[in-house]
Amino acid sequence: MKHAAKFVFLFLLLAGLCPAKESPAWPMPPVSYFAERIPPPPKEGDAADLSDLEYVLAVQACATSGQIAHTRMTARLDPFEIFSEVLGPKFTTEKYPLTKALLEKVRDTGESVKDELKAWYARKRPVDAHEKDGVVSYVGREKSFSYPSGHALRGWLTALVLARLDPKKKNQLLNCGAAVGWDRVVAGVHYQTDTIASRAVGRLIFDKLMADPAFAAELEKVKKAEWAQP
Repeated sequence: MKHAAKFVFLFLLLAGLCPAKESPAWPMPPVSYFAERIPPPPKEGDAADLSDLEYVLAVQACATSGQIAHTRMTARLDPFEIFSEVLGPKFTTEKYPLTKALLEKVRDTGESVKDELKAWYARKRPVDAHEKDGVVSYVGREKSFSYPSGHALRGWLTALVLARLDPKKKNQLLNCGAAVGWDRVVAGVHYQTDTIASRAVGRLIFDKLMADPAFAAELEKVKKAEWAQP
C-alpha cells in the first residue's frame, strides 16, 4: 500500500508539472474537416512525388546565399521580423501589443490544426526521404512530418489577418506570407505541395475565424486601437 501511495503521489506531481495542452482561443472543426477539403500528398514514388523532389533539388541548386539567409530568418517565425519587410521598421511588438496578442492566439489555433494534419498524413520531409539524392537542410533537422508545412501555414494565416488590419497592403502582405512557404522548399524541409496545401488550410482556418463572432470582434478592436488611419 505504501508503494502504491508513493506511485499515486508521484503521478500527481508529474501531472502538475506537465499540464494538459490548452485548447486554442477559437475552436476549430475536427481534423477530418480539413482532410476532406485538401488533396492528400502524392504517394511516395509516383510522378507527382518525383516532380516534388526534382523541384526541391532545382531550387536548392540555384539558391543564393541571400535566399538561404532569408530561409533562416523566416524559420524563426517571428511575424514582426517577417512582415516588417512590408510594414516597415515601426512594426514592432512595443508599438503593436494588441496585434501581438491576437497573432499569438491565431498561431495557437493554426498549430492545433497543423499538428493533427501532420499526424494524419505522416509524410516524410524531403531531407529525410531524399538525403541520398542530394537534398540538404539549411535550417536544421526537424522531427515532425512534412505535410502540410506549419511554417507556410502560419505565414499565410498571419498574412490573411494582417491584410484585414491593413487592407491597402493586402497583396504585399500575402506575397510576404507566401514567401515563408517558398523558403521552406529552399531550406529542403518541405515540398512545394506541402506549402500549397498549407495555404488552403490557412484559408479554411481563416474563414472559420471570420465566422466566429468573438474573433471578428477582437479583430475589429485591434484594428481600431492600433491600425486606424491618423
